[in-house]
Amino acid sequence: MDNIDLFRQAASALEKGRPVALVTVISTTGSTPGKVGYKMLVFGAGEGIAGTVGGGKVEARMIDEAAQGLGTPGSRLFRFILGKTPEDEDGICGGSVEFLIETFDMSGLPLFRELSAVAGHNEGGVLVSLLAPGGSPRKIYLTDPEQITVGTDGGFSEEVAVAIKEAAATGNPGIRVSAGVMPVFVEPLAQPPTVVLCGAGYLSYYIARYAQSVHFRVVVYDEREEYANRERFPEADTVIAGDFDGIFSRVRIDEDSYIVIVTRGHKCDEIVLEQAVRTKAHYIGMIGSRQKTRLLLQKLRAKGVPSELLDRVYSPIGLSIGAVTPQEIALSIVCELVKVRRLGDEPGIGHMTICGREGTV
Repeated sequence: MDNIDLFRQAASALEKGRPVALVTVISTTGSTPGKVGYKMLVFGAGEGIAGTVGGGKVEARMIDEAAQGLGTPGSRLFRFILGKTPEDEDGICGGSVEFLIETFDMSGLPLFRELSAVAGHNEGGVLVSLLAPGGSPRKIYLTDPEQITVGTDGGFSEEVAVAIKEAAATGNPGIRVSAGVMPVFVEPLAQPPTVVLCGAGYLSYYIARYAQSVHFRVVVYDEREEYANRERFPEADTVIAGDFDGIFSRVRIDEDSYIVIVTRGHKCDEIVLEQAVRTKAHYIGMIGSRQKTRLLLQKLRAKGVPSELLDRVYSPIGLSIGAVTPQEIALSIVCELVKVRRLGDEPGIGHMTICGREGTV
């Protein structure tokens, strides 16, 4: 579950008069089940939780601590050294983890409404949480981190100003800053990257589901209205039916976009690929055999498309996991998207051979 969902759920609960607690992992050392930036919402008795901070006994302890504070605005810090006792089943990781627990009443509703809006519209910015145990939660949303200067905008120290700019520039999941007058936790606010599925056949059906489950936004585009529709892709963020000739005039592409070309035929693949390589997309992948890929790239070079643009293409698409069924092939493709997102990679022919084609279901 991404932060947008958590912020929206928090706002929804507060609108109904239900207090909430937000638990955030703000620092770790060594190996830990929860990573910096992990978040969890805790609701009232019997209403459950949303999100996770790593699971296990430590998470259960955080749920109990958060539930005890519900109803009264407050901020608390907890630090655990995993493996401190033999019976600690989480201790096998051997690291340490620090949590921030913040409890909110109706006074927190404007904050979560604002965070839901800015994250949902991909407006970016940085969220600074002041670590002031015992007091009410204090969070500052900054729309233009590059304009931060030392000693202004709330009196940020030099260390905090540097962390704010770093979080905005690098997408670091979170930075805990202890120096200065007030320790803080700094984290970027941004919408998840977008997967644009060019084609709405059987592979896209499964890719959309897997991609959404690992926190990509999903846009589905196809010429066929009987395939590109809400009934077929209920969980997609956007579904568009239209000619492939003008696809990227209707779909916004930026450096956080991942284009997956899985249309119903080679001609459509060519139409989309010729446009896709001229965008700023972070990833461009196209399904097809090695032979088909080489022939299509040669054709585009002959049409004058620069080789440096075509060299960006991942094809054959997907990680080599021995995939055979449509579900497995879709999984291999989403695995590649995650790998590129988290680790980076170099495109080129030879990632994986898939000889199948999109078609009717």
